[in-house]
Amino acid sequence: MNFKTSDGVRINYYVYGTGKPVVLIHGFGGYQQIWCLQIENLIRQGYQVITYDQRNHGASGRDQNLTTIKPLIKDLYELMMFLQIENPFLIGHSMGAAVIYGFLTFYPDFPLRGVISIDQSPKMLNTAQWQYGYMDVTRASYKLKLREHGNVRETLNGVPAQVMSKLAPEKEMFPFVRTENLPLLYDHAKRDWRSTLINTHVATLLVTANQSPYFNGSFADVMRDANPEFITHQAVDQSGHVVMAEQAKKFNEIMDKYLQGH
Repeated sequence: MNFKTSDGVRINYYVYGTGKPVVLIHGFGGYQQIWCLQIENLIRQGYQVITYDQRNHGASGRDQNLTTIKPLIKDLYELMMFLQIENPFLIGHSMGAAVIYGFLTFYPDFPLRGVISIDQSPKMLNTAQWQYGYMDVTRASYKLKLREHGNVRETLNGVPAQVMSKLAPEKEMFPFVRTENLPLLYDHAKRDWRSTLINTHVATLLVTANQSPYFNGSFADVMRDANPEFITHQAVDQSGHVVMAEQAKKFNEIMDKYLQGH
């Protein structure tokens, strides 16, 4: 199904099942099909699941002037208002988790049941005081590093064939052009959401990957120690960046336990 945002961009989304709503938000260059192993699991347990392609991604419309993450945050808000979603869980991967951090920042009064962030530090630029950013990027180097992307392998052992079979046709039909979306990536990289997490009163689970090529998962311990009442941390072993696909069974167990507890 499609929904049109207030600035006229078409957002492609799916709604599955009924029950407490869970909204799943993919990352930069991602597709909503990445969540296929979570969707089945959640429907089986009686949740309503909402997935969507963010603007400039997948089957959603293209915005030639997308230079910041703010429209993505507003898209999430508008989609939930359109669907009349109340008290949802928000689960985001990578930049999708940053969209949630932004949502907590700009829509603090929107009632949420809880948040799960997957392998996304709240601050991506490293400094002398913050060594938990994206790889070794700094304010001086981030544009060059993000543009090149290096020869980094995002996953530890790839994603299962079951997930790839869902992703492959979407990638072919709706290719993501990284170079066209570098301004969005640069803005994402410059953001600092730490104060939002330190001050949030929403139960937030930070999931990290022990073999993430991008992030030192200790950032989640730092955030938890700064807000122990509302932030928890779970590390997943034998996984690269795409935890929910690479280690779906482990991730689903963590997710299920969290959702049932809130």
